[in-house]
Amino acid sequence: ADSPQFTTIGAQSVDATIRGSAMTLANSIGFAITVVSIQTISLIQSTIDIQYVFYFLAIGPMLGLVAMRKLVFTEK
Repeated sequence: ADSPQFTTIGAQSVDATIRGSAMTLANSIGFAITVVSIQTISLIQSTIDIQYVFYFLAIGPMLGLVAMRKLVFTEK
C-alpha cells in the first residue's frame, strides 16, 4: 500500500535525465524486498504462532517511514 508514495517521492527526488533508471532500480529493489519478506515470513510462521507473525510484518513499513523521513518532511 505504500508503494505509490515511495514512487512519487523517488520520482520527485531525482534529476529528470535519470528518472526512468531510478524508478526501475527502486521497483527492482521493492520486488526483491517483497520476495525475501515472503520467504522469511514463511520460515517464521513455521516456528512461531501465527498471531505473532504480524509483528514481523510491521517492521518493514516502520523502517520505510524512518528511511523516508528526511524526504517527506523537508521544506522545498
